[in-house]
Amino acid sequence: MSTNTIKVGASVPNEKAPGAINTEGLTTDTTNDLNFATGTQHGKALATLIAQLAIAGHAVHISQHGDFLVCKYNWARYCKDFDALQAFARQLGVTQ
Repeated sequence: MSTNTIKVGASVPNEKAPGAINTEGLTTDTTNDLNFATGTQHGKALATLIAQLAIAGHAVHISQHGDFLVCKYNWARYCKDFDALQAFARQLGVTQ
């Protein structure tokens, strides 16, 4: 029997492989934008506002220039930015 054979159920030492990096232990990665907000990112607020308008029956179309078109019953309202979209949602009574 070889001395390198591991028996079933025997414990194996928990060691890092040769050349492994970051042997200091666990670290927290704070580069994920979904968990850690960045200064001017309004993604969650915009998604919430679009969802609230959708629940009220309004379709929001986002252009490639960052402006919005809100549609319902063949009527449309142009909103030049997020603040205008938010003001229109308040005017409709969708948000407070």
